[in-house]
Amino acid sequence: MTENRQAIDLLAAVARGVLELASISRAAAFQLPYPSHIQLAMDQIVLAGMTEGRPIPAGIPALMRWCREREPGEWVPGLPDGFLTAYARLIHPTAGEPTQTCAELASLGLSGVLEREAETLLAELYSACGTVERFAACRDFLIGRPVVLRPDPLELLRPAMAQIWSLVKRLYGPVPDRFPNDGLVHCCGGCGLLAKYTTTDSLWCEGGCPPEDRGIETSQEPQSALVLPFALRLFLALPGRTEQAVRSRLTGQVQLLPVSLGVHRVTGHDGTLRVFQVHDREQPVPAALRAAEIATRLGEPLDVVVPDVVAARPGYRQLFGLALPTGAQIRLVSAGDFTMPGPARQARGNHA
Repeated sequence: MTENRQAIDLLAAVARGVLELASISRAAAFQLPYPSHIQLAMDQIVLAGMTEGRPIPAGIPALMRWCREREPGEWVPGLPDGFLTAYARLIHPTAGEPTQTCAELASLGLSGVLEREAETLLAELYSACGTVERFAACRDFLIGRPVVLRPDPLELLRPAMAQIWSLVKRLYGPVPDRFPNDGLVHCCGGCGLLAKYTTTDSLWCEGGCPPEDRGIETSQEPQSALVLPFALRLFLALPGRTEQAVRSRLTGQVQLLPVSLGVHRVTGHDGTLRVFQVHDREQPVPAALRAAEIATRLGEPLDVVVPDVVAARPGYRQLFGLALPTGAQIRLVSAGDFTMPGPARQARGNHA
């Protein structure tokens, strides 16, 4: 294994540890013994630091401060240049929550956890549904309702909704205890995910929406609110809104393939079949590595469709393309270009 691979695996292990700490109650998070993933990651960081003659954290609380205050390249020996974008953190500096970057890193490799959890939950849902059509309806329900602040029994028991709710309700659980602020639970209107105030006038949301897009919805009954697991909120619901918009704009028949988190096949204007999946990832290099895994599993070319704002980030396309394995048949394309009529899309030619 190369030095770079070891560094990436080490960073992914720390990311899994951060998520493990976040998944337990605030009161228990720093009680001894620490959860196994974060303790193992700490041991690896100490060993790597001693081997390289670099500073090491004094303990797990100090390591968490590093995750919050420092870029991983400063404390993970051998991490390749450009593997992460500038100013990346595993823990958000003001919200104190695992970042999207952290979740994406924790999903890398054979030991990846979060994205695989989402895939497993959806595979179980597909088995329970019995048909692709019913599964597609349930997916759309989850995409539109990652957070249910005020469950309405009358709506959920309507004939058109009752069967879907009976299939998906087991996926919902209570709001994690670290999210209510002063007895209130907040939901971002931009991404539909959980949000919290970091100061009296500063709001953070799980989807990383810019301030101008964060309409806020609030519930005064946190004990009644329901949320999907973090894995489904981030890897299904977050890209799902763009996916639904893309599907609505395509003129060809779109077919959902019950693999991964949402691979679709569509017939193009020229009659050719195209396979695509919508991603909304913060880090282009891990996104490319994950896309390559999916394309290998499918055994055919894959279009990775991303929100227009993601495609427009400086360097995103270049970093994604450079990270793809040699010979990978993967194209990175913005949602706007992917849904553009055939001739215009051909002229734009957006390739990773």
